[in-house]
Amino acid sequence: MLQLIKESKTPYYVQIYEYYRLEIEQQRMIAGMRLPSVRELAQQAGVSKMTVEKAYYQLASEGYITRRCKARYEVAFVRPQQENGADGRSSSFHVALRQSWLYDFGSGDMDMERFPLDIWRKHMNKVLSEPAYLTACNDEQGVPDLRSALSQYAYEVRGVHARPEHIIIGAGTASLLGMLTTLLRSSRLCIAVENPGFRLGRELFRNIGYDIVPISIHKGMLDMDALTASDARLIYVSPSHQFPTGTVMPIGMRQRLLQWAEERDGMIIEDDYDSELRYYGKPVPALQGLDTSGRVIYMGALSKVLPFFVRISYMVLPPRLMMAYHRQRGLFRQGASVPEQCVLAAYIQSGELSRQIRRLRKDYQEKGALMEQFLTEAFGQQMEVSRIESGVYCHVSLRSSYGEAELLRRAEAQGCRVLAVQPFYEVPAQEERKEFLLSFSKIPSQKLKQAVMALRLAWREEER
Repeated sequence: MLQLIKESKTPYYVQIYEYYRLEIEQQRMIAGMRLPSVRELAQQAGVSKMTVEKAYYQLASEGYITRRCKARYEVAFVRPQQENGADGRSSSFHVALRQSWLYDFGSGDMDMERFPLDIWRKHMNKVLSEPAYLTACNDEQGVPDLRSALSQYAYEVRGVHARPEHIIIGAGTASLLGMLTTLLRSSRLCIAVENPGFRLGRELFRNIGYDIVPISIHKGMLDMDALTASDARLIYVSPSHQFPTGTVMPIGMRQRLLQWAEERDGMIIEDDYDSELRYYGKPVPALQGLDTSGRVIYMGALSKVLPFFVRISYMVLPPRLMMAYHRQRGLFRQGASVPEQCVLAAYIQSGELSRQIRRLRKDYQEKGALMEQFLTEAFGQQMEVSRIESGVYCHVSLRSSYGEAELLRRAEAQGCRVLAVQPFYEVPAQEERKEFLLSFSKIPSQKLKQAVMALRLAWREEER
């Protein structure tokens, strides 16, 4: 709390300035936190408004605070200072500190602007008022009502053939992949992955002891010659919206992949992580719907159309793997919250999820178009901007004399979190490409242009 020292020779405006500067540098005030209005602070501290204005002006000129649309000043992004002890290591406070961002271009979490929390709360209150129902729903494979709802939903929306007894619920994709590493380990200790591709997926398999075989992706096309020449009998793919390139696997390639799996006695893990969010053309059916020999393991996630706090994913196992699951069922525990599973079942059955997805498609299509427009206007020929046809990420290529690490550092200095594409390669590209993924989902619509301009300020070319 600000306490001015009346006896000090230090001017009041300097005391105010130093107080807030220290609070911000020590991360006791984080990015986005609002400061008192000039009038309010002047009354509290017993000084004139001019004194407070001088202090705020100095803080703003040094980048500690910002003011937007005549609103109150708010804390800007400031990189935490590294405090080293006698042994030269960073203090545990800063190691544990969670980063705050003014503009999070790196998060794919759902936009909360129009999520109907009141409806979700109504379903939650109803579920919690029925303890007998909750007890009956305690199933290690997942709440039966939710598996039934997902069975119908996946068929209608994605063309997935999934009986409820073949669906397993998990607390996020990572937990389900952890289960798969065990179920598939006996005969398939080698897994092919897209290059570039989903980094967490391949690392989970690597940590269990699987050999990783990178297979190049070019314009949605898998290098089938390289796949056939490998010893892999298991592959992890995202055919409907490849991550991070955003491409779609053509039907001919899908059929070749299914044929490969049958000839090799192999299995395909299909990651269908954000298939609901397609903005142009007809929905792309899931690969699993084309499978007639039980070769595809379907991974479904609703993380892009539900709030971040609902960590529920599901997978559909073919018959042979369901048998393996039941033999080893004692090794697995249900990690997803039972009440949340019940609420999600009701949310789907009531039609609210379908309405939510329609709202998001409309809103995200508009935000995506704005993102493309603002980036093109801000960077011109310096940046190649890919069209956002689905999902929440825009793939961009930047022409810059700065290296990738420097570009990331400069973006961070402006409070912008961005994702570089290079880390998603198992085998890095021959030459360093300055490619980034920019998400618009966590940035409010009214701040999207400000966010792009902050990025432009970070990446502008300076004379050297």
